[in-house]
Amino acid sequence: MTKTGMNPFARYTKATTDIKPRIIAASFGEVGTGKTSFWLGAPAPIVIQTLDQGLEGVVETYAADKDIYIAEYDLGQRMGEDYTHAKAVEARDKFVSDFEVAITNARTIVWDRETDVFKLFFFAEFGTDDAFAAAPPKDWDKLKGKIRRLISMAKASDVNFGLIQGMKNEWGQKVNNKTGAKAATQTGARIVDGMDGIDALVHVNLEHTRVNGEMAITIGKSRGPGGRDIQDQTFTGEMATFQSLAMMVFPDSNEEDWL
Repeated sequence: MTKTGMNPFARYTKATTDIKPRIIAASFGEVGTGKTSFWLGAPAPIVIQTLDQGLEGVVETYAADKDIYIAEYDLGQRMGEDYTHAKAVEARDKFVSDFEVAITNARTIVWDRETDVFKLFFFAEFGTDDAFAAAPPKDWDKLKGKIRRLISMAKASDVNFGLIQGMKNEWGQKVNNKTGAKAATQTGARIVDGMDGIDALVHVNLEHTRVNGEMAITIGKSRGPGGRDIQDQTFTGEMATFQSLAMMVFPDSNEEDWL
């Protein structure tokens, strides 16, 4: 307290030991490594915001036992239509509206895939899908800020939130030893495809692979009571499910808490 009796810390929020038992994670990996199945194993009701029409053959098994709601978007995929800037803006705005409703009603929200969400927002913002299009840095920051706002909304809520990311070829520059000229070339490596910095915004980073024919997750950064104990470890089979991960991150919970 100050001499005037005013609490100088009244303007701040005092940190507590309270922990929200939820998983906010980025899941990245190649096609067919179980990313969507992992998140369909999360607690219901689940809202999946999908842009690639890719749930067929996966969602049906889980839909028999839990409430799963799918939000799809018109990107001009019908015969005779084109994917125009106007459609991108309309789809982006609907995506944001759907997300804001899901935040207060769903128990789990999944972006399948964040890779496509970023490309949608890019097209809606700049009117082009050319990632090398000229745009001032402040415009890039404005674009990323719109996506960071949605992620922050999830972090301020009690929902589980999964951002599924695909992979792409890495490009670099190769220098001609004779002429000194530089040319873009593929390095042979595969890297995460999506908005950069997502790994820093989430609480857990998961790499999905296959190990001896089984789905596997390798845990990178992991926040939570048990998070540090499982960092840099790989789990397969039943240990690679959403429930198993959640109980490892929150050791005082049990399987029923995550159904």
